[in-house]
Amino acid sequence: MANNTINIPQASTISGASKWFRIYAFVIAAIGFLLYLNTVRNGYALDDFNAIPKNQFVMQGISGIPKLMTIDFWYFENLNLGYYRPLSLITFAIEHSFFGDNPSINHFDNALLYGLSGFILFMFLMQLFPSRHPGFAFLICLIFMAHPIHTEVVANIKSRDEILSFLNSFIALLLAFRYTKTKNYKQLLWSLVFFYLALLSKETAVVGLALIPLFLYYSGLKIVEVLKRIIPYAVVAVLFFMQKRYFLGKASGTIPNDIINYPYSEHGVRLPSTFHIFWICLQKLIYPLPLSYDYSYNQIPASHWTDFGALLGLISLLALAFYAFRGLLQRTVWSLGLSVFFITIAPSMGFVYLRGGIFAERFLYASCLGYSIIAVYALSLIADQKKDSKMKLVDWTRKNLTAVLVVLAASVFFSIVTIARNPAWKDNITLFGSDVNHAQNSAQVHRHLGTALIDLAAIEKDTAIKKSYFVRGVTELRKAYQIDTNFGEAYCEIGYAYQGVYPNNDSAERYFKKAIETAPALVTSYNNLGVLYQNTGRLKLASYYYNKAMEVNPQYPDSRKHAADLKKFSGLDVHVFPGEEAAVNNPQNQQVPQQVTVVKTIAVGNNKASPKDIEYANQFNTGNEFVNKKDYKSAIGYFKKAMAIKPENEQVMLELANCYGLTGKYQDAIIIFKKIMVLYPNDNAVISNLAITYDMIGEKAKGDSVRALAKK
Repeated sequence: MANNTINIPQASTISGASKWFRIYAFVIAAIGFLLYLNTVRNGYALDDFNAIPKNQFVMQGISGIPKLMTIDFWYFENLNLGYYRPLSLITFAIEHSFFGDNPSINHFDNALLYGLSGFILFMFLMQLFPSRHPGFAFLICLIFMAHPIHTEVVANIKSRDEILSFLNSFIALLLAFRYTKTKNYKQLLWSLVFFYLALLSKETAVVGLALIPLFLYYSGLKIVEVLKRIIPYAVVAVLFFMQKRYFLGKASGTIPNDIINYPYSEHGVRLPSTFHIFWICLQKLIYPLPLSYDYSYNQIPASHWTDFGALLGLISLLALAFYAFRGLLQRTVWSLGLSVFFITIAPSMGFVYLRGGIFAERFLYASCLGYSIIAVYALSLIADQKKDSKMKLVDWTRKNLTAVLVVLAASVFFSIVTIARNPAWKDNITLFGSDVNHAQNSAQVHRHLGTALIDLAAIEKDTAIKKSYFVRGVTELRKAYQIDTNFGEAYCEIGYAYQGVYPNNDSAERYFKKAIETAPALVTSYNNLGVLYQNTGRLKLASYYYNKAMEVNPQYPDSRKHAADLKKFSGLDVHVFPGEEAAVNNPQNQQVPQQVTVVKTIAVGNNKASPKDIEYANQFNTGNEFVNKKDYKSAIGYFKKAMAIKPENEQVMLELANCYGLTGKYQDAIIIFKKIMVLYPNDNAVISNLAITYDMIGEKAKGDSVRALAKK
């Protein structure tokens, strides 16, 4: 009969074949390091830029460390999400002091820290399972280290917070176990220090307050003794959160009104979506493909209780929780693995349920350990396990041949996937271009790819290639806001494309204003609109929007510099919205009452607005109000009236065509797009929209022929 419980050791020493267990630990560390060695050739990608080169305190090197101890992780994005994770930023600052701006060093250190995590994990598991052969812990570590779900954490430099949190947590656990055996208070003190470092790495390390008593209980301590041991760790946690509150102020942070990253914020979908994502987590641990850096809106749509995924998640969670609780008193390995899984995944599920936040592969970094324990134990149900540790490696392998072969095969497969995935994190264009293939429903991936392509277009010298990048970039950005019509960042990026790549002031102005409407906290929209107005001589408007940018984000350096330079040059410092006419014709800089009813401003030059212009503006603005409410059918009526007044105005024609597309009237949209192309043949964005519309009605050949026009 297989023994399902953890054998509690009777001695503190490890005998027999286990005397060589450090060799196993070094092998695990080497495997972990080598799996990610090919990331050293990669550059920065995704959030690496905000964490390292765009973080001025990291760029100050060691001298910036005191300031890094006082700021939110997303300080330079003008966000207070309540993320206090200074330790990884401090390591980046130290690296910068010695090696400068060198992503290869950052990647190398990530791989090194990951390998070290494997070493510590093995050492800890040998303390947890001292009566077992080292091969048991080795197989657990092998599955854990090879699992491709970790690629987001290790290949993405910014996610070092996850590596450091896990590493420091398990050093603290290892020392806690040693203190239990030796009663050496120095080991307890160091354990507390590393627990504090784990919290400085990432706040979710607070789950250590559950992991430490869990492991101590499974090692044989009585519950009363376990509760006593956790008290000093609880004190450290309290002191850490007091420190966090002191520096950040609002400990819980502010949840942005952002459907892209918080798609489950509506109360009715939070709980079923949480269970659905729990089900996805189980699938990803068993079979992780395809891997993706993004699971934001609308990659995993919000769930309801009628959705199969939500029901499967609820059933599987209840079943696994029941089995974990059932084996708690018997201290079974099954219960231990499941408990580790539940404890470590709890913060991620809380993020979904409490904040409506998205799933990410990094959420499974620590949870993968619980899975690895369960998987290896399920494959190695051995009779008479108490004699296990005394067996020679050859005998143990022979007795556990099925487990060894299955784990090795899985680890080889996982390793191949990991090594193949790492180059995708080379840079933004590679990562976004790779993942868009299996993330067609993600507004964020299309926005990221579109932005990266526009950035390439901005620096490209070859005219044909530049145009190709521009058209592809705008096409991706349009796909982004078609998935989420209130996606301000997508509108802002298109505005930049028309401002700085293929200049079209009217289009740039229109998209920046749309970005401000849909994402009023996006500072770049105000700043770029100010630049556009300054370049076209509308200085009062420029000053106003620079000041608005500073209201939104006082730390944003571009708007501060632009506002100061403009004030020095012209004396303007406008804080109340000036009318369009006054912005052009009022050299005395007299203030004009704010025209709050105007959503889209009409440039009327040096003449007063005519009754025709006023009626057009009323119809057009009312249409936009219905667009903001997502009532596209009502918007169509007002845009048609505006178009009757100005039948050749590109702005209203484009809005009308978009509304036709959003209501499924694709043929009507095609008619309008064709009319725009006749009047404005050089607008490649309209060409792209027409091609996309053809694609949506299944006429891909026509779509391709239209795209060919943009390439000429």
